[in-house]
Amino acid sequence: MAQDKKVLVVEDDQKSRKLVKDLLEVSGYQVICSDDAEKGIVLAKEALPDIILMDFKLPGMNGLEAQKALGSDEKTKGIPLVFVTATVTAEEKKILQSTGAMVIPKPINTRTFILEIGKVLDAKR
Repeated sequence: MAQDKKVLVVEDDQKSRKLVKDLLEVSGYQVICSDDAEKGIVLAKEALPDIILMDFKLPGMNGLEAQKALGSDEKTKGIPLVFVTATVTAEEKKILQSTGAMVIPKPINTRTFILEIGKVLDAKR
């Protein structure tokens, strides 16, 4: 169940990061956080989370660049990535979805968010 699942949250907005972290922890997930993609990639390689939740627009490297870096590394390429973002254009959303990534729009729906994450983890099995 959720207790044995580790989630990496890569989000530069402190309030959004705290909300996602709190929702996940209340549901029993272990949560690791980063405020930028570069640190997130390092954490992903070290912690090997079950899933990565990442904002698309981050300072420095954006989510798509981070996705490419994670996908090209043997240690992290199999980890599901979900973009949790408010500022993605329709064209960017198409590009993200064509890479196989799920996109959850912000503001997140606190009633369905955990269910959506659970579906991604179930599909990984």
